Amino acid sequence: MKKTMMVLLAVLLLVALPMPASAETWVGLDFTLEIPEGFYQLGPELEEEDPAWALAGVSDPSARLREYDEMGVLVNLIPKEGKANISVMQKESDTTKRVHDLTLLSEEERTELLDKMTQSENPDVAITKGWQESGQNLFFWIQLDAGGNQEMHERLYGTIKNGHSLSIDLYNGEEPISQEQTELLLDLVDSVTFTQILEKPEPDVAGAYSSLALVALLLIAVIAPIIYVPVRGKIDKKKKAQLAEQLSEYHKTHGSNQVDGEAVFINSTDCTKEAIHHFSIYHAYFKNVGELIFGMLLCLIMVVSAFLMKTEWWMRLAAAGVTVYYAYKIISMPNNIEKIQRKVFGRGMSETAHFSFYPEAFRVSGIQSANVLPYFQITDVRRRGQYFYLYYGPDNAYMIDQYGFSRGEFEDFEKFIREKTGKQ
Repeated sequence: MKKTMMVLLAVLLLVALPMPASAETWVGLDFTLEIPEGFYQLGPELEEEDPAWALAGVSDPSARLREYDEMGVLVNLIPKEGKANISVMQKESDTTKRVHDLTLLSEEERTELLDKMTQSENPDVAITKGWQESGQNLFFWIQLDAGGNQEMHERLYGTIKNGHSLSIDLYNGEEPISQEQTELLLDLVDSVTFTQILEKPEPDVAGAYSSLALVALLLIAVIAPIIYVPVRGKIDKKKKAQLAEQLSEYHKTHGSNQVDGEAVFINSTDCTKEAIHHFSIYHAYFKNVGELIFGMLLCLIMVVSAFLMKTEWWMRLAAAGVTVYYAYKIISMPNNIEKIQRKVFGRGMSETAHFSFYPEAFRVSGIQSANVLPYFQITDVRRRGQYFYLYYGPDNAYMIDQYGFSRGEFEDFEKFIREKTGKQ
C-alpha cells in the first residue's frame, strides 16, 4: 500500500512540474528555426483571403504583403496575446555578398560594419548594439529606443551567412522591450541552424574585366564622335578654304567664264527628287562605309558583351541606349542628307544640270549660275549605278547621268574625268 502511494505521489509531482512548450520547426532554404507556441504565423505565401490575417489583427493583408516583399520577410510572428511583432527577414546586397559570412571578418572589420549599420542623425533615437554568439553562429544585435512625439522600441538580431543577411526583428511599438521579450528573441536566435554552409566564392576576375571592357567600349562610343566630328570638320573646312583660294587665283588668271578649246563631252542630267534620293542613300551608306561598319561593329560588340557577360544593369541600359541612338542616326542619315541636297539643287533656275567638259576645265549651268571650274575642284569621283558623282566638297557632288551625254560616250568620259582629276 505504501509503495502504491509513493508511485501515485511521484506521478502527481511530475504532472505538477511545468512542461516545456512544444515548438514548431520552420524550414527555410538554408536554415531552420524553432517557433514556439502562442504565435500566428504570417508570411508572403499566405493568401489574402486566409482567416489568419483577421485572427492576427491585420486589417489590410495586401499592404502587409507588399511590406513583406520590400523588407524580405520570410515569416511574421504575431503573438496571440500581446502586441509584439517579430519578423524573420532574409536579404541580399552588395555588402552581404562581399562579406559572405560574418565569422570570416576580423574583429576590426566587424566593428566597422556594425558602426555603419547603426549610424543615425536623429538625436531622439538611442541606439545600443553588441554581439551575441550562438553555437557556431555569430549575431549582432541592435536596439532602437525613440523618444519624443514618436516613441518606438525595436530590437534586432542579425547575421550574415552564405552571402545574405538573416535578421530576427522585434517591433514593440510604444512599449519598452521587456526582459521576457529579449529572452524570447535569444531563444529564436539559439534555435537557428544553418543546414547548408557555402564557401565564399572567389572574386569574379573575368566579370570585372568584362565590366571594364564594356565601360571602355561605352567611352569609345560616346567620346569618339565628340572628338572625330570636330576634327573632321576642321579638316574639311581647311580643305574648303584651300580650294576657294585656288579657285580665286584661277579665276584671276583665266576669268570666271572663259575656257579655251572645244568641249570634249557635253551632258545634261535631270536632278530629280529620285536622283537626289539615290545620291543621299549612296552618300550615307556607301561613300563612308568604313566609318559606318566601325560604328555598327562597335555597337554590336557592346550589346553582346553587355547581355552575355556578367555586367551591372546600368551598363546594359547604357549599352542599349547608345546602340539605339546610333541606330537612329544611321537610319535617319539618308533623309537628313536628302533635305540638305534638295536645298542645294533648289537654288538654281532649273532642275537640269548642264555640263560641258573641256580639256582644261568644265562649265556648269542650269542648277547654278554658269561658271567655269578647274578640275582640281573635284575632290573625289565615285560611280554608282547610272551616275557619276563628282564631289566638290565632303558632302556635295555634281551628278552625271550616263544617259545624258549628247557628245561623247560614257565609258570614254570615265577614263577622261579620272585622268583629269587624278581620282582612280
